Amino acid sequence: MKSSSLFAWLMVAAGIAVAISGCIASGPAPLAQSQPPLPTASPAAHLLYVDHYGIFYEYALPLTSASKPVRTLTEWPGLISPPVIAADQYGNVALGSPTQLRFFHVPITSFAASHAYLTLTLTPAMTGIGGSGQADLVDMEYDPNENLWLLNDLNSEVSELASPITKSTVSAALTIGFGAPGSKTAGYTDLIEARFDVNAALYVYAATSLPAYALFKISFPYAKPPSNVGLNVSTPDFVDSSQWPPTAPVAPSLLVGQYDGSLRSPSPGQPPSPPADVMAQFPQPLNPQIGPYPNAWVNTLTTALIADPYRYSFYALSMIDGSLNVYPLPLRGGATPSVSLPCLGGPSHCSQKEEHIFLAP
Repeated sequence: MKSSSLFAWLMVAAGIAVAISGCIASGPAPLAQSQPPLPTASPAAHLLYVDHYGIFYEYALPLTSASKPVRTLTEWPGLISPPVIAADQYGNVALGSPTQLRFFHVPITSFAASHAYLTLTLTPAMTGIGGSGQADLVDMEYDPNENLWLLNDLNSEVSELASPITKSTVSAALTIGFGAPGSKTAGYTDLIEARFDVNAALYVYAATSLPAYALFKISFPYAKPPSNVGLNVSTPDFVDSSQWPPTAPVAPSLLVGQYDGSLRSPSPGQPPSPPADVMAQFPQPLNPQIGPYPNAWVNTLTTALIADPYRYSFYALSMIDGSLNVYPLPLRGGATPSVSLPCLGGPSHCSQKEEHIFLAP
């Protein structure tokens, strides 16, 4: 998962922007579950997975200033470019190349092909395949129902592989297109990343060729076209009030991410404040009387983050040097990391590179 307009621009420039003819969901309704999962308190995670441009690090939680990775793995030995990566709520990992998907059960001890419990060849029925026989996957994400979603920049579409995913999985259960003229996503043909909230609502961060960036929401069961959230927030993560532990004195619902926009509403008769690119927090749902402005922010750039309500913390990766930083949750304005760990992969894997971060039990 990526962050900041600079990083997103780098990703967009590397993608293939091809408009498609439709922008609404096609195919049958999601098959795994007839309704979204009920929100439940999140159990304590024991592991943190950190991906630095194709190098996988596993950390034990809680993090301290002396923490070191307990495991370091190359994700796809021999692949020219790093694979896309996703981890589900149980700590299992999926990797994607332009032609294949590989699936690994926890504990993750190796990403060698022989350790994959399942390998699938991508088909045109799963996602767009170009004349070279390859897809242009830019991200993958598991939803709370264990369905796996693929973001393909070849044809600007998001497709769902319904759970359980087996060797018999040869087609997508659902496809959502972006970029069609006249639609709410018109021009947004460059997909960047996806995220789900506890109610299985899908959020897609996308860009135009200008470039302009926006976060789109598609609620379960994904029957309506994507709608613009009205915020330029990358690396988004959501905390539902039900996810706080019982001891939490306050249980707000929050959106945390890398925000590019005005920090406060303008005074009467004054223009809006100039946009800032900061890591920010928004109350959920947004209060229309206050406007779409953050209630806390930190002047930093992040490429990936994930919230850990159980520990009142979230973990963020720096866009500048890939350092792993721990911040308080809810975020306090001007907060500094309680723990900061260096990226061990060197400049080729740590500076302005694709990075991802996941919690695992």
